[in-house]
Amino acid sequence: MIEYNNGIHLKGTGLWFDSKKKARLSFISNADIDKFTPPEKIIATHETIKFLEKKVKKSVLLACPFYRPFSLGNLQVELIPSGHMLGSAQIIVDKSEKTLIYSGDINLKELPTAESISIKHCNVLVLKCSFGLPEYIFPRFEESMEPLIKFIGEALSSNSTPMLMANTMGVAQDIIKALGESGFKLRLHKSIYNVTKIYEELGVSFGDYELLQSEDIEEQVVIMPLEKIDSANIHKIKSKKSAIIIESGTEELSSITSEFNADRAFTFSTRAGYDELLKYVEKVNPEKVYLIDKYANEFAKTLQNNGYEAIALEKPTQLNLL
Repeated sequence: MIEYNNGIHLKGTGLWFDSKKKARLSFISNADIDKFTPPEKIIATHETIKFLEKKVKKSVLLACPFYRPFSLGNLQVELIPSGHMLGSAQIIVDKSEKTLIYSGDINLKELPTAESISIKHCNVLVLKCSFGLPEYIFPRFEESMEPLIKFIGEALSSNSTPMLMANTMGVAQDIIKALGESGFKLRLHKSIYNVTKIYEELGVSFGDYELLQSEDIEEQVVIMPLEKIDSANIHKIKSKKSAIIIESGTEELSSITSEFNADRAFTFSTRAGYDELLKYVEKVNPEKVYLIDKYANEFAKTLQNNGYEAIALEKPTQLNLL
């Protein structure tokens, strides 16, 4: 039996998955989850723990490598890559000859700084489906970068500073790596710079980048967090072309450009779109699917129409799963 209430709790055990409230023991799927509340004990990959170390100083940290099963009471547990960002993981739980997988954020696209997703069969799948509508089909990484690189080149050739606004963790590092390897010189906002340094400590190499400290940014690309769009650093840049890099459907880009008062907006996601979610479920081939996050109800109906037993978890509840 599981309890769904600000996270997933496997009843009869102390184990939670991505608990948003204080828990004794919680698996943390990645370092960029929303509304994170440090539990007493954390199961996560070494990379995820490294990103979160300032937030989890008071927690007992159980760093688990991929593909190395271990016992947790009467449970057999294993972490496998989810493809979302460096260190992001799914958790496989074997109990009473039944297997449950909690997916966390998944992604089937190949990304420069994330381990490729691993897909395994289970009886019960608890799937996070943030983009479970048909309008959310995201391009491959290379397809996302082509128009962005063109935008940067046009800005530089017009003596303007290209300024990219992106998510601080994951998205920014994928873009930094690709642009650095393409020969661009990058200046990073402090928050993105600090995260990028952690990536380097974990073995990811990047090209030419520096901390954004001055207005001397001629022929360089500035990368800022989305939440800093109104910061003083931006207003000091007199001649600039700004671009928002965001998870969205293509029909939303025009309104996003206006909302952020930007010159352009580009779609890029490190999470699975609608087509990837369908492909993932097909490959996992579970007996039951339980869905959480945005559009869980809509995606449950899609899966039901495809012959799956699928239920959206939209409010606190308890269910017999295993």
